[in-house]
Amino acid sequence: MDARALRRKLDQFVDSQKTAMFAMLERLVDQDSGSYDTGDVNRLGDYLADQLESMGCAATKHCREGAGYPLTVLAPGTDPAARRVLLIGHRDTVFPAGTAAARPFRIDGDVCRGPGVADMKGGIACGLFAIKAILALREEIGTIPLEIAISSDEEIGSGVSAPILAEKSKHAKAVFSLEPARPGRAVVTSRDGGALFDIEVFGKAAHAGNNFPDGVSAVNALAAITLELAALSDDPAGMNVNVGVVEGGSGAIIVPEHARAKVYTRFSTLGQQADLIGRVREIVQKANAGGIRAIMTDPAGFLPFRKSGDNAKLFSLVREAGEALGLEVQGIDIRGPADSGITASAGVPTICGMGPIGANLHTDEEYMVASSLPEHIKLLALSAIMASERFE
Repeated sequence: MDARALRRKLDQFVDSQKTAMFAMLERLVDQDSGSYDTGDVNRLGDYLADQLESMGCAATKHCREGAGYPLTVLAPGTDPAARRVLLIGHRDTVFPAGTAAARPFRIDGDVCRGPGVADMKGGIACGLFAIKAILALREEIGTIPLEIAISSDEEIGSGVSAPILAEKSKHAKAVFSLEPARPGRAVVTSRDGGALFDIEVFGKAAHAGNNFPDGVSAVNALAAITLELAALSDDPAGMNVNVGVVEGGSGAIIVPEHARAKVYTRFSTLGQQADLIGRVREIVQKANAGGIRAIMTDPAGFLPFRKSGDNAKLFSLVREAGEALGLEVQGIDIRGPADSGITASAGVPTICGMGPIGANLHTDEEYMVASSLPEHIKLLALSAIMASERFE
């Protein structure tokens, strides 16, 4: 297949869809979908399923009680048993309900703003319109076995979605993650892993004035645990521990009987992951003494996305597709984890950051470069077509 020969028709189709793609992006951004707001996450999933089914795709909602559902969708003509190109993304954001109404989608020149506009409402729009473009080129390229998987809880560790992505990896020949590209048109070629979990501590309540010696402070015990966890961090070595949220007690005059912390760990390798989580467990277990009971939840999170020969081959393919489109694609290694670690750790050639260019993620200043949306739809579509041909 001559990649450059497809450019004209790809340009014609994608450029004709600009009004529709930005209308969809506005619709996505203006729908709240905070990770913990299951109703909002599922309403957005319903909208995306409807959009994909209107293209002739076959959608499956992997429903689970009390959780947002992962959505997987096969493109028309894709045999469920066939090896295929897999697009992965997530529709949840870090922003709570009401944020979209307070800070709705807007375009300022070449900059789009709004909650989750880059991470990753823009990526979802990119993925859907890349599928549309591939379907529009069927006369030239035939049927491309293709699937898209849209997670419901990536921002909180993909506890529900990770098993679905792992299962889909078994049928994937190449994976493109729809996380945002970085400024300079840099796609992501490696990421660290990360894990999220809670620690709960139970002590004994008592009146802090009349019966202070009878109490056992859960807050004091959690503070001691926190200091020990902080000592585990070795940032230059690629691992750290952050106690990000601490809650406890019910009043200043009451010895606190309960305290809780939300913890995030970062690691660069699977060996570091096992070592770090093991040491955390030891610290929590050691705190069970003197009337204190301490427990931690099972970690949920991301495997590291490390460099490999197959990943490098896929990156080279993306750069080649970019050259055919007149786009200079760079590569970047970042610390933040993502679902791409699941597919890469499963041995599937993976590239991340194939969505439009964005920055200031997870903040009120998050933005997406407007002109990069049609450009990266073309880049993603052409890369997927080429990967389907070259990878087994």
